[in-house]
Amino acid sequence: MAKQRITVCLPPCAPGEALNRAIAEAMAPFDMNRQDDLPDGGDGEWDYWYIASGWEFAVRPGYEDDPRIVRDGEEEDEPRPRDRCDGGPKALLDLDADRVPVAEEAGRRWDAWQEFSAGYPAALPAHHFWARVRLDPQQRYSFTQARAEHESQPLIRAVYADPVLRERFGDDPVQFIAPDRDALCRAAVRRRPADLGAADPRRPVDRGRHP
Repeated sequence: MAKQRITVCLPPCAPGEALNRAIAEAMAPFDMNRQDDLPDGGDGEWDYWYIASGWEFAVRPGYEDDPRIVRDGEEEDEPRPRDRCDGGPKALLDLDADRVPVAEEAGRRWDAWQEFSAGYPAALPAHHFWARVRLDPQQRYSFTQARAEHESQPLIRAVYADPVLRERFGDDPVQFIAPDRDALCRAAVRRRPADLGAADPRRPVDRGRHP
């Protein structure tokens, strides 16, 4: 079963049941079990949700025990640092705390990729091969062939042969590791759940999603 984290931004509300009702209302349009059609005609995105124990947000110093801070209630099973939480009013969260280390790690990943890939012939990204499949309505060039040709490239083959490298660089590093170091760092920061608009006063809460 697939699991995915999302961040739900809510208007100010009380903790406890009021918070759960607000999240349920925000998530309802995307419930795959709903009986009516989605507004855009698509499929639902989740079948159930819960507050995830991801420690996604840093708490501003001095607010660690504020009752408005959201935690999943599993501290007894897995004690967590009091300066981490799953959500709360934006003013109580230090949204900048994790951006620097995330950007630094992205930079190290970019440096490692440049050093590693320099030892192999340049490779093509996976979408180059998938495009050939889509452009062939008679399917003479199949997805199986596309995958095999992508993975047969020496650079990609070397990544796939080492689980540590594949975990670090991903399945399609030519596509997703930006050619520009600064661009990769900015993209990594944008993917942080705490990267909310500076003028957004809403309460961010991290939820686990099960599509």
